[in-house]
Amino acid sequence: MNYKVVTQDFSRNYFSKRKKEKEKFNFWVNSTYLWLIFIIWALLVYYVVTININATQGYNIRELEFEKKNLLMEKERLDVKIAELESLWNIMNEEDMKNMEKIEDVDYIVIKEWVQYVYNY
Repeated sequence: MNYKVVTQDFSRNYFSKRKKEKEKFNFWVNSTYLWLIFIIWALLVYYVVTININATQGYNIRELEFEKKNLLMEKERLDVKIAELESLWNIMNEEDMKNMEKIEDVDYIVIKEWVQYVYNY
């Protein structure tokens, strides 16, 4: 062993058992205090992260609801446009309809479930 290194037993500094016990108690109190501070700090960080995640998700939900509202309005507008284009008035006023001939003798095909095809004169 190196002769320059001095080892010393610090437990000999205390002369009474009561002082040793008091030092052990102080060590455990201090370590418990440090652990409590660490746990409180960890819970605080967890709380902040949770609040941040919830705020971000709320913002995304609001954006998606706004986009949904706009898409529903666009769908309604397109439904109105489709109904307008399919209306009988528009179909009758097209150029192709003006050049058609009128039908004088009409024959109908009647389709029934129990009969395959029936033709009426």
